[in-house]
Amino acid sequence: MSFLKRIEVWVLLILGGGAAVWVLMDKPVVEGDPQPIESTSSDPVLVIHRCTLERDFGNARLDIELRYRNASPRPLILQPPDVKLATGDGKEVPPYILPVEKPPQIAAQTTQSVRLRYWLEASHLNGSLTLDVRGAKAEVKTAEPLDLSKLENSKPKLWQGAIR
Repeated sequence: MSFLKRIEVWVLLILGGGAAVWVLMDKPVVEGDPQPIESTSSDPVLVIHRCTLERDFGNARLDIELRYRNASPRPLILQPPDVKLATGDGKEVPPYILPVEKPPQIAAQTTQSVRLRYWLEASHLNGSLTLDVRGAKAEVKTAEPLDLSKLENSKPKLWQGAIR
């Protein structure tokens, strides 16, 4: 092992080890990462950033990107009964479930951005849609009817905030 007697090898080993430790310890902040709740926070509990509607022939998949402040001492798993999307007449809209996707979760005492998915029928788009997360409500779609047949099939349509 004569190569370990050379100073250049030791310098390279130390630099390589330091770089590896730096890469493993550095964790950049990404949008959507949980943020601890500040006690003076006056932001609303539930804010809808954008909604994406993608037509699939007679139905549509609705993606809701939102920010929620979980002040509870327990984590919140975003699925019924804690989270409901309801039509104007009170009917609950079923979530869009993929077996390989876990439902989004917000850690206790944090604020986090998440995406929820729902499976809509054409009749769901005739009136308003309201999202209820543990009592905090936000309008997802206004009462104005939206004709699903006018949307192009398999092409997402994006709204900032609620669907109008």
